[in-house]
Amino acid sequence: SIPSITGVSFASGGSGLDPITQLIIDEEKTRSIVSNAVFVISAGNNDIAITYSSNPARNTRYAVFSYTNMMVSWTQSFMTELYDLGARKFAVMGTLPLGCLPGASNALGGVCLEPTNAVARLFNRKLATEVNNLNSMLPGSRSIYVDMYSPLFELVKNPLRYGFTSPTRPCCCSPAAPVPCMDASRHVFWDIGHPSEKAYQTIIPPIIQQIQQSFA
Repeated sequence: SIPSITGVSFASGGSGLDPITQLIIDEEKTRSIVSNAVFVISAGNNDIAITYSSNPARNTRYAVFSYTNMMVSWTQSFMTELYDLGARKFAVMGTLPLGCLPGASNALGGVCLEPTNAVARLFNRKLATEVNNLNSMLPGSRSIYVDMYSPLFELVKNPLRYGFTSPTRPCCCSPAAPVPCMDASRHVFWDIGHPSEKAYQTIIPPIIQQIQQSFA
């Protein structure tokens, strides 16, 4: 059975009961940290791979084109809220090749599910355009789009080149094989929905370099 959701846990560092407690924190330093920090945003994977694909309230009401437009609009609203709170530097990640995640590709015996990948590419194109537009919409801000689709897709299509032997079969954990594999570093995916640590170690360094160069 699915457990009922009955509450949330929330903590705010530096808070207190006394109204002046928060004033002890250096507000100028806080504003400086926020304005100079790079906010890395990764959102959209679950919306496409889970919510849209399995929820009739979404996939019967909205066409793919309309739903991806809504996703971009939600991203814009979120970034605007962060901007209003003082954020000025944004690195916005596109979605992974969602049709290649084992949860999708297993349906075709390990072959990437192209319709799902097509939705991911559509959203990513729209997102990249919107992120670029936000540079003029939010004065004093700098936003860049980070391509997450292509690097992971490359590992799936050319696994041996990067030291992988299992491009779409996850290390863990299916009903047929509930025990994790002995060497996760040989797998592009850890489980049905997440890349392995080795996969991230392979694709992330160029992305970090892109972010560093963009905000240098």
